[in-house]
Amino acid sequence: MRQPPASRRSPAFSVRWLGTLAVAAFLFARCGAHEYDSVCMHERYPTVRPPIQIKDGRPTNNSDLRSNQTHLYYYENKDIPTLNQPDIYRKLIISLEACRGIVYVFVRKTRPCYPDPYSCISLTPGKEFRRPQDCKWTHMMSVIDGSRDGTPTFFEIPFTTTKYYFSVFSADNSQYTLTVLADIGSFPRPGKLGRVYGDQQGELKVSLGWHEANYIPSSTIGAYGTGTMMYIVYAAPLLDTDKRVSSTCFLRPQKIMNTYCGLERNTDEEVFQIDPKSLCKDGYCNVTIDWVQPERRYVFNVVAVSVRGFKAAYAGLIMRTQFDVVRQATSDSTLKAVGMIAGGSLGMVIVMYFWLLKIYG
Repeated sequence: MRQPPASRRSPAFSVRWLGTLAVAAFLFARCGAHEYDSVCMHERYPTVRPPIQIKDGRPTNNSDLRSNQTHLYYYENKDIPTLNQPDIYRKLIISLEACRGIVYVFVRKTRPCYPDPYSCISLTPGKEFRRPQDCKWTHMMSVIDGSRDGTPTFFEIPFTTTKYYFSVFSADNSQYTLTVLADIGSFPRPGKLGRVYGDQQGELKVSLGWHEANYIPSSTIGAYGTGTMMYIVYAAPLLDTDKRVSSTCFLRPQKIMNTYCGLERNTDEEVFQIDPKSLCKDGYCNVTIDWVQPERRYVFNVVAVSVRGFKAAYAGLIMRTQFDVVRQATSDSTLKAVGMIAGGSLGMVIVMYFWLLKIYG
């Protein structure tokens, strides 16, 4: 039997259909939520903090994280100027810096579940393992095999989706900052891979040098432009027990000296804040520190601060200051006088010897 046109259907018929659709939507939502809950159980572990949003270009504030705990973050960016950038510049920077301890970041794009660190890392005594290939719900992650513990994680990836999901996991009692940034041209990149040069100029003086930070692209979509506002120089004496644990970690996970927050935490104060216009020439900067103590090991490092306030630490330098004792040398005239006196005395001895032979011979 043909149904009447929509204009002639009774109100009861419309209400009945709307009720059916509402029930179907409710059941679909319940089933979908139940399926999500069963698959993403790790998000409700007691060691996992509920997700919070991380804003573009706003670092987390030195978040504390206990061993075996995880912090969840989500990031969303639908900014039209950013999405309209050419492919070569439409990228996303993800920077995880440890201030203390060992932290890893796991990233998933487009949709949750959030990455599950517990699927590939176990800290349970007697059952420890780290299996990067088994990490679930993960598109990219830090190096977790122990070879880069205590080092920063820095990704620059194509900005191909508007949503990203992060899990920050701690393998130690840690402190960290996480930054997500779409305006990549405003982030400072230390020149020459962050190398810092040192040269002792005197008993109490050390000269430090570094290459200026770069910005790629050199022009930015933001309103602040690009460039370096200042460089911050840090210096700290090391104890005899301070040893570098690997070629990648500077210095060790509990004393990190190549991240901005690590330098803040492990040094008493900044040594200098340097205006690049005054102390940098032809892309190279130089400063002299004139209060170092002799026969001490020091760690020196530099942090570049962009005009938008983003900070990037250089690789750092460990240097032992030498104590050079300068002794006054004897002058040439004194040496000549000593030679004449010694020669005259020897000649007198020889003459007296032959004179005595003549008398008693």
